[in-house]
Amino acid sequence: MTDRDRPKPRITRGGVLLTVTAVSACGLMLFGALQLKQAGAAWSLTYEATSTGGPPEAAEVRYRHSDSGDEREERAGGKRLPWRETVVVDAGEEAWVEVRPAGKGTASCRILLDGRRQVASGKSPGPGEPAVCRVTTSDTAQKWQ
Repeated sequence: MTDRDRPKPRITRGGVLLTVTAVSACGLMLFGALQLKQAGAAWSLTYEATSTGGPPEAAEVRYRHSDSGDEREERAGGKRLPWRETVVVDAGEEAWVEVRPAGKGTASCRILLDGRRQVASGKSPGPGEPAVCRVTTSDTAQKWQ
């Protein structure tokens, strides 16, 4: 059998269209993932703190947030309770707040997603000890744990 006698492969428009569509879809998914990473996907979280059994004050409040892609830790003393702060935390990063009550009080904390949905909470294990709340944010822009 010579090369002339062998059947030649045929490319159909349907096959070409299917191949182009598949390659385009993969390219768009990759582009979307890169764009999400470059855009710096982040979550709006609200940290809240309260106290009972002591003065309505925190001896110290510490929390983490993102500032233009850089993780930052804030520390403040003498905060009046109840206390509330809305921050931005990058996708896939740990969000946390620690509240040390003044005197012999106990503290409670919460982390709220978009100011509504509670995603973490914590209480002081004893008088004068800090309440700690921690959660790792979702690394997918459309889905939270």
